[in-house]
Amino acid sequence: MVNYTNRVMEVLESYMGHEIAWQDRQERAHTAAHFVSLGFPGCVGLIDDTLVKLSQRPRDDGETYFDRKSNYSLNVQVVYDENKRVIYFFAELEGEDEFRPSPHGVREHNRRGIQRRQEIQDLCLEINRMPCGLLSQ
Repeated sequence: MVNYTNRVMEVLESYMGHEIAWQDRQERAHTAAHFVSLGFPGCVGLIDDTLVKLSQRPRDDGETYFDRKSNYSLNVQVVYDENKRVIYFFAELEGEDEFRPSPHGVREHNRRGIQRRQEIQDLCLEINRMPCGLLSQ
């Protein structure tokens, strides 16, 4: 299972920066216009948080993968646009209160991703007024 997890994470990481890339100003404007037409002004993306269940306890630091549902898992957040194109993903260990890079090949991305995470937080300033799952400008 660890090999499969490593492969998936390596593939996802290989797409970062080109196939999986944060929207530029023009793309965000286009996405925002689409969501305005659906009645969601200020929305520039959709967020999905999920636990990716692992079939077994990882060999290294296994206890850090144990989640609130008594499974071993990764906590994954995906942001996508109106065309369901992934524009950002973030994976972290379940149960960590502070930001901690995840295992399996995305460690370095997540270190670089701290800036991306701040961008997302900046864009989410209005999120309290939006329905859950919508990323606002």
